Amino acid sequence: MARPVNANAEETRLRILESATLLFSETGPQASVRQVAKGADVSVGMVHHYFGSKDELYQACVDAMYVELGTLRAEIAEQLGKTAGEGLREVVAGAIRVGFRFARARQRAMRLMMRQVVATGALDTGRVDEFLLPFLDQASKILAPLLGAEPSALRLPLQSHVFLNGRYAIADDHELMLVTGAKSTEAALVLVEDHLVEQLFATLGFPEARAHA
Repeated sequence: MARPVNANAEETRLRILESATLLFSETGPQASVRQVAKGADVSVGMVHHYFGSKDELYQACVDAMYVELGTLRAEIAEQLGKTAGEGLREVVAGAIRVGFRFARARQRAMRLMMRQVVATGALDTGRVDEFLLPFLDQASKILAPLLGAEPSALRLPLQSHVFLNGRYAIADDHELMLVTGAKSTEAALVLVEDHLVEQLFATLGFPEARAHA
């Protein structure tokens, strides 16, 4: 049964947004408002009241996803900002693990983003300028002097890592256990984190790159 009209407004709005994000991430924009309403346990009219048209609802899901990704960028930048020459490997490894755990905890949003990339071949230009390029530039400028490299040489390996992180973040537990050979999801996630650390260390040219730095 649909929730009453006078239910907590913010709670209702978030529930609609969560239902829509799940459906759009699984089926794309063709998911119906009726399906969203059913998943949120509200009326169709309530969905329109909070978000307008289905296109506006879809855009609200995308906007919410990028707001979350913006907090991740800030967290990683803060982690990388701790580098002062000593303990560099530990700081970078920590940033990689923070990024993976953040994305893994937000699978619906990550799947929605990946669906957009698959559908169009690229992120929206505005999102690239607002989120992706500033992150790549910031991370490159922090790491370049510590690695004796030019910042421009680090953007591609960092972007490759972003894609790799995203792909593992959206994988279901069964797939991760299959590819890692682990007997549990928890063990598989540890192995994936270690692999992501090793891969980025190797790509960036860290000596004797090992995950357990």
